[in-house]
Amino acid sequence: MVNQRLLEIVADFNFWQKKQDAGIPREELAEVLKFADDKNFVLIVAGIRRSGKTYLCRQILQEKIKQGILPEQTLYINFEDPALEPYLNTDSLSDFYDTYRYNLNKEDFAYIVFDEIQNVPNWEKWIRIMIDKKTKAKFILTGSSSKFYKGKQAEALTGRGLTFFLFPLQFTDFLKFKNYSLKKVESFRGISPLLAEYLEFGGFPLIVLEPDQTKKQIYLKELFDDIITKDLIVKRKLRESDIRQLAVALINQFSALVSVRRSQTFLADMNLTKISPMTINSYLGYFASSFLFLFTPIFSYKAKEIIRYPKKLYCVDTGLVNSLGVRFSDNIGRLYENIVAKFAWERHGKDNLFYWKNQTREVDFIIKEGKNVFQLIQVCFDIKAAKVQEREISALIEASNELKCANLLVITENFESEEKIKGKTIRYLPLWKWLLQKKYVK
Repeated sequence: MVNQRLLEIVADFNFWQKKQDAGIPREELAEVLKFADDKNFVLIVAGIRRSGKTYLCRQILQEKIKQGILPEQTLYINFEDPALEPYLNTDSLSDFYDTYRYNLNKEDFAYIVFDEIQNVPNWEKWIRIMIDKKTKAKFILTGSSSKFYKGKQAEALTGRGLTFFLFPLQFTDFLKFKNYSLKKVESFRGISPLLAEYLEFGGFPLIVLEPDQTKKQIYLKELFDDIITKDLIVKRKLRESDIRQLAVALINQFSALVSVRRSQTFLADMNLTKISPMTINSYLGYFASSFLFLFTPIFSYKAKEIIRYPKKLYCVDTGLVNSLGVRFSDNIGRLYENIVAKFAWERHGKDNLFYWKNQTREVDFIIKEGKNVFQLIQVCFDIKAAKVQEREISALIEASNELKCANLLVITENFESEEKIKGKTIRYLPLWKWLLQKKYVK
């Protein structure tokens, strides 16, 4: 039975009802559109809550309309909308699809966005059936948890889904949202206020567009609460006090090594509730699946060492770090490193990002390409300090010799140069210039 009420509920969100706000196009749109044209695969857009997945999907639909399809050949449904809560059952996808086909598009090809689809029970089975039936539709799915694109739920889409990860805004898009033309970028002096704002408040689109700094802080705290509550406490039925305490403890350890034992010690030092090692280990996995934290393992050719050694923790957005009590001015070096981690993750994927460490030295980032080490990166805000420079460069050279990699980079505040030390060429590049690169320079 076709449910006319369903169509009335979703009508306001669709281009065939009225012109929709698709937001400011960001750099990822061109890349994701390549996936949107492959009709043999489901496109999965994954990322942290409020990173812009909804607007990116609207931009995809808008672009398809510009290319010539009718607005009625698109359908957008947000399964986090409170009005849809009564309809979140096993049959809801069939009900929505059949109603759409009966009323708007009986036979033509359709681009269909199911936003936050993990809220619908057994969604993966329905999608797989539609693919196997060679339905005349391109399905675009979004979600705020890795639970919906990997694991048992997503096994039904093995070989049929392409996943695109969306983070908070890149620095180039941040500048676009601030109406700052890249053609104006000539010096550190001109761009430093914007870089400082980006470091302090992060890249969530809603935050970037908010002019009031007090409201920015309020929104960031609300966003953190939403992530903890909706993506962790409610969905996984976790104990609220424990998960919140551990999340705050971890944010205070950003750009540092973390492990179950270290987390226990940190919680004890803060006089927080004692949480068992097994629970902490599970929670660390949950944080990763919600995209709140990025965990970087040590580089080693031995799997046992990768598992045994602590991971380095980074937050997906520096605005969240600063909103929870960490003083911005006291942590500028760690914020630089956190930004580099996020962008390296985006550019190369989490499976190609590591840190290197021996008994006395450490290199912040090891970047792999295939089986080979492509680049070694140190992040050094205060490169002018002699002891700091000696420590960072010595570590780079030691790692370079061990890993047989000559592509050595030091990311700085505003120092740019190139020098040879012990037969190694080392490049120094300011963070703002590195962030404006499309990709790493080989």
